[in-house]
This record gives sequence, structure tokens and C-alpha cells, in this order.
Amino acid sequence: MRDICVIRDDSSENLAMIGEILGAAGVNIEGLSYTTCNGQSVIHFVVEDAITARHVLEDAGIKIRAVSEVFVLHKDKKRVTGKPGSFGGICRLLAENEIRIEFGYPAENNRFVFGVDNVKRAQELLG
Repeated sequence: MRDICVIRDDSSENLAMIGEILGAAGVNIEGLSYTTCNGQSVIHFVVEDAITARHVLEDAGIKIRAVSEVFVLHKDKKRVTGKPGSFGGICRLLAENEIRIEFGYPAENNRFVFGVDNVKRAQELLG
């Protein structure tokens, strides 16, 4: 999976437009983070088919800020779903191993997406 980051002028149309474009191309958004700050929208979303997603979004005039490999934590497989403190423990493990978290957000099917500076090492520790 890949995270796609888009930064646009803040508009209530941003998510609708991205969702419609990707949906028409058969690309499913499996997780998403949306934040506004100082008139800008920062949108992160994770997809399986980043090549198609990038192509159709750029064809529609949407500039892609970054496409990143991500670590996807399967919370049920790690048996951390609904356990208070488990998220802090996961983040502590990454920090203690000098893995910097750049962004994160929940995804479908009880998963959590981590944008980290060392995906391979995060997979070794938590995969």
C-alpha cells in the first residue's frame, strides 16, 4: 500500500472530488486523514493502486505532494484492538528503535497506517 499526500486550498469540495475521481477509476481509499490549517487542506490517503490513483488525479489537475510507502499495522492480528495504552506502547517501541513517525491515521478493517522513516524496520518490529 502507498500513502498519497495532496495539499490544496481549503474547500469543502476536496474530498468529494478526490473520492469521485478515484471511485470512477476503480481505486478504493482504504484509509484517510484530512486536516485544514491556514487556508490549506492536507489530505493523506492510502490505496493499493497508487499508480492509477496518481495518474487519474494528476490528469484531473490535482497536484500530488508525495507518494510514500507505509507500514500498516493490523490491530486485530497484533491483539491490540480496544486495549487502552496499546497505541502508546506501539509508538514507544518505534521511538525506542529510532523510527520517526511522520504521519498516521486509521484505515479500513481495523488497521492503522504509519508513515515512518524506516518501513522495513517497523515491519520487523511489529509486522
